[in-house]
Amino acid sequence: MAGLAAAYELQGRGVRFVLLEARERPGGVVRTERAGGFLMEGGPDAFLAQKPDAIALCRQLGLEASLVASNTESRRVFLLRKGRLVPMPEGLALGVPTRIGPMARSSLISWPGKARMALDLILPRRRGSGDESVADFFRRRLGREALARLADPLLGAIHGGDPERMSMRAILPRMAELEERHRSLVLGLQRTPPPGRTASAAPGPMFYSLKGGLSELVDALVARLPAQSLRGGTAVGAVRLAAGSAVLETTAGGVRARTVILAVPPPVAAQLIGPLDGEAARVLSSIPLSSSATVHLAYRREDVAHLLDGHGLLVPRGEGLRTVACGFASTKFPGRAPAGHVLLRGAVGGVRDPQAAQLDERELIDLVHAEMSGPLGLRARPMLARAFRWPSATPQMEVGHLERIGRLEQRTAALPGVFLTGAGVRAVGLPDVIGDGRRTAAQAAGFIAGA
Repeated sequence: MAGLAAAYELQGRGVRFVLLEARERPGGVVRTERAGGFLMEGGPDAFLAQKPDAIALCRQLGLEASLVASNTESRRVFLLRKGRLVPMPEGLALGVPTRIGPMARSSLISWPGKARMALDLILPRRRGSGDESVADFFRRRLGREALARLADPLLGAIHGGDPERMSMRAILPRMAELEERHRSLVLGLQRTPPPGRTASAAPGPMFYSLKGGLSELVDALVARLPAQSLRGGTAVGAVRLAAGSAVLETTAGGVRARTVILAVPPPVAAQLIGPLDGEAARVLSSIPLSSSATVHLAYRREDVAHLLDGHGLLVPRGEGLRTVACGFASTKFPGRAPAGHVLLRGAVGGVRDPQAAQLDERELIDLVHAEMSGPLGLRARPMLARAFRWPSATPQMEVGHLERIGRLEQRTAALPGVFLTGAGVRAVGLPDVIGDGRRTAAQAAGFIAGA
C-alpha cells in the first residue's frame, strides 16, 4: 500500500515512474475475498477514523460513496475473563478511561486496581524524554492490573506485539504527548477529544471501511495509475547507484531511474540497500517481524447463541487460548454476511504465539472454532470457513525504534536519490503507511526537481 500511495502521489505531481511489484497481485496485505454472500478481509479490515490519511485518499479517488462507518450502536468490545465475556467499560481510549462512572461499575478491574488507576490523576509527569516500553508506561501511569486486563490484550490484538518490548513513542505517540502536556492521561483525554470531534459531541464511528472491502481502495489506485507504469510479477534483486542514477536489476531486466523509493518490508529493504550502506542494512535487519493468521467463520444466526452485540472480543494471555481476538465482522460493518447469517473473524499468532502461522488452514479453522465455541455458544460447525496466513508480515516497533530510524535516515541521506517507506520504517497501520508513502513520494519529487 505504501508503494501504491507513493505512485499515486507521483502521478498527481506529474512525475513519471515505474512501479515494480514482485507479486502478480498488488496491495500487499490488503486482501478481500467473497464467497457465498460473505465478504472476508484476509488482512486489515478497516482504518481508524481518527487517522485521516486513508479516508482522505478514498475521497480523492471518488470512493466517498463507498465508505462505510463501523456500527455505532453496537460498538462495545468484550474481554474474556475466566471463560466469560465481560464488556469493556465505555469511554476507554486504548486502555485509558475517559469516563469515571463506567470504569467504577466495571467488574474487569478490582477495586484496588481501580484505585491504582485513579492515581493517574495526581501522579507527576515522567522525568526524562527517552523512549520506554508500552508496558512500563501503563504500569507507571495506571498500574499492573490495567496493563494486564486492558492495554495488553488490546494492543496485542492490534499489533501482534509484546508490550514489554513495544516502543511507546513509536506505537502510541499521542499518549506520550498527553502526559507531557497534561500530566494526567485521564484529564488529557477529557480535554482533547479525538481529531474532528468536539468534547461535547456524541462518540462517532471508531473505524471506516469500504462497501466492497478494502480491495476497492487497491483497485481504485491501480485504475488511476498508467497501465504502462505498472509491472506486476517483477521482483527487484539488486539496486546500484551509477552516474547520478539508480539501476535496478529485476527478473524482467534492468531499470534505470533518477530516484528509487523502496516501499518493501524491512528485511527486503536491508538486502537491497546492504551493498550501498552496510549500517543502514543493519538497522533495517534489526526490526523484528511477527507472524499471524486471520480466520473467518460463517454460521447461520441460530447456530450462535451470543447476541454479537459489539465489535468483538479480546483474549488476555492468562486465559490460555491461542486465539487473541475474535471480531464480529457482520456486526461491525454492514454487508459482510447475508441475511440470517453471521461472520466471525479470529486472530491468531503474534509474538506470543509465533508458530501459529505455520498451522495449515484446517488446523487454524478448527482451533478458532473450538476456542470460541464456549464463549460465543457456537452450536454447529461453520458453514463456510477461510484462513489467511501472514508469516513474518507484521513489523514490530520496539523500544528505541525512532532513534534507530533516525540513524537510518542519516545514512540514507548520504545515498542521493534513495528513499525508504513502508510498514515498519516510520509507520504501521493503513492510514499511517499511506500517509508516509505519499510524503516520501513528495520528497522524491522534490529531489528530482532540485537535481
